[in-house]
Amino acid sequence: SIWRGPNINCTDSSGYTALHHAALNGHKDIVLKLLQYEASTNVADNKGYFPIHLAAWRGDVDIVKILIHHGPSHSRVNEQNNENETALHCAAQYGHSEVVAVLLEELTDPTIRNNKLETPLDLAALYGRLRVVKMIIKAYPNLMNCNTRKHTPLHLAARNGHKAVVQVLLEAGMDVSCQTEKGSALHEAALFGKVEVVRILLETGIDTNIKDSLGRTVLDILKEHPSQQSLQIAALLQEYMETGNASISEECPLECAEHQSCVLSPEVPPSPKAKSEAVTGELSKLLDEIKLCQEKEYSFEDLSHTLSDHYLENFSKVSEEDLMTSGSQTKLNVVSKMGYKDNVFSYI
Repeated sequence: SIWRGPNINCTDSSGYTALHHAALNGHKDIVLKLLQYEASTNVADNKGYFPIHLAAWRGDVDIVKILIHHGPSHSRVNEQNNENETALHCAAQYGHSEVVAVLLEELTDPTIRNNKLETPLDLAALYGRLRVVKMIIKAYPNLMNCNTRKHTPLHLAARNGHKAVVQVLLEAGMDVSCQTEKGSALHEAALFGKVEVVRILLETGIDTNIKDSLGRTVLDILKEHPSQQSLQIAALLQEYMETGNASISEECPLECAEHQSCVLSPEVPPSPKAKSEAVTGELSKLLDEIKLCQEKEYSFEDLSHTLSDHYLENFSKVSEEDLMTSGSQTKLNVVSKMGYKDNVFSYI
């Protein structure tokens, strides 16, 4: 190989070619130059990822198009990595709708399932990628009937509380009472405390008597997991079964006795301002800890131990929608206030 000179498709320890690196980092001109010199788009890295997987994961629609249409070996859009995921899985999971559109136009097979038996539609529903969900079911409406006993897109969206996705799936004709081994979508929403999704499912007419593979109804599961949200959902279910109405007055009094169920009023969703203040407050606390550590010249290890898991958990609970609602201005205001404009977020 020394006498022949460097190979355009030589790989590093991760199995990456130069084309992998260029695609992953968005270097369009370098991708074109490598293809000009016969770089292969069909070399997989150690995890089975092709350059098109990396470009789709990044959401770079231009490089995805280049990899498909240029070079001596056109990228095969249905190539799967070691987890059996196509580029469409990667783009759908992260909500890259423009890449999804290109891949669908190139006849990528949306019925391919990964090692967890998830289709690209499943991943889009699971992570609340509303626009991608709409695109896929519009192009392939039959996908909503291609389900496994493990899950359906409706179950996955209900589990994570993605109300808009649940509504889109139901409006597109998905059976609200479709079942898996875990029961109905109502089982999933109730178990994970998604009150508003429960309300939507009830209003759509879901069968509350469906049982999971262990023979449990939704109320049976709620009894096994007593919490404020479980009690609230149980009250919703009881009201629905008695009156056919899936709404409870917010002024309903709390009546708790030793051998009685507690009936709680529905949670009022916080306003955008409240969400913004919550994000700002938690970030301020975290920055105070970092500042204190810097003043005391703590080591990085001390800094890591000092940061409370409480703060990290609170940040992990902030949804993508909450962050978009509060906006980037919240982060900028807090950072300016604390005086860490360059390196705070590298610590986080």
